[in-house]
Amino acid sequence: GLTIGGNMSYWFIFGIGIVAAFSTCMAVTGGLLLAVAARYAEDNPTLTPEQKFVPHVWFNAGRLISYGVLGGVVGALGSIVSFSGAATGYLTILASAVMILLGFQILGIFPFLKHFYPRMPKAIAHRFADPSGKSGRMGALLLGATTFFMPCGFTQALQLYVLSAGDPVRGALTMFVFALGTAPALLSVGAISSWTKGAVRERFFRFAGVLVVLLGILGFRAGTVLAGVNFDLAAFLPSSGSAAPGNNATNVEFVDGVQVARMTVKGYGYSPNRFTVVKGVPVEWRIDGAAAAGCAQIITAPSIRVNEFLKSAGETIIRFTPEKAGRIAFNCSMGMATPNSAFTVIAAEPLN
Repeated sequence: GLTIGGNMSYWFIFGIGIVAAFSTCMAVTGGLLLAVAARYAEDNPTLTPEQKFVPHVWFNAGRLISYGVLGGVVGALGSIVSFSGAATGYLTILASAVMILLGFQILGIFPFLKHFYPRMPKAIAHRFADPSGKSGRMGALLLGATTFFMPCGFTQALQLYVLSAGDPVRGALTMFVFALGTAPALLSVGAISSWTKGAVRERFFRFAGVLVVLLGILGFRAGTVLAGVNFDLAAFLPSSGSAAPGNNATNVEFVDGVQVARMTVKGYGYSPNRFTVVKGVPVEWRIDGAAAAGCAQIITAPSIRVNEFLKSAGETIIRFTPEKAGRIAFNCSMGMATPNSAFTVIAAEPLN
């Protein structure tokens, strides 16, 4: 993956946006957009292609506005503000559930699900829509704005970059230019869903329905990881990360009263991915992330408030002291690395 750091030019950031739009970020933002676009086209079959394309423009406008404004806020607050992995996780779970629901509706597999589709109250909807009640512009604008908080390795890496820079102007421009780079791919999704007709249109939306359901399921898994929910779909889904050995105390060594855990990230795989540590004893987590790819360049462990961008050279050192027995789950910022990765915290040092 691309390494984010240093004093990057805006052209380079724009390029990162283009790359991100064709990577795993499309699975989150593009999947949600595709689901809503299909639903909108189904509910409004009499609209012209140009009219169906309007919400896509507003969706991208919402992204540009929110990325610029919130990027400036993050830059202004500097190290004071941080993004809650748990909050991002719950938002992802909600968005994924909506995607799965919409996907089934697009496919027409479970007709009764139409009764569960979330709708805006009519009194509010009329304020946001045109006289015909079919524009949905404000809804698309707000939906696009919320994608600032959706998990994407590139997005979160830039958020951390802006956070460390502590410059509101640079923060606003960095996130705005990044969103601008993702716009062509997202608008292309809108164009395809708006201008296709007949049998081609039917096949496209059938494909879209299946894709949206799959992306929703993957997104749900990522959301549970980010939220720290002890629930994993690895048993039902193929893993992006390679399996790694190690759920035993030999992965951790005691050095001068500190528990040292060493881990290597290669691609999307952690090796080892499980550690056993003792409650109340400081932990020094040493991570070699030089070969990390995509979202695996960011490590997140919500229960101990860790959201760290891994160094491209040398080790990233994370220090914490486990305060209670249990499980400290960790993964990449999109939950796509080795599943079931965690520290197991025990009450006392095990006997050899």
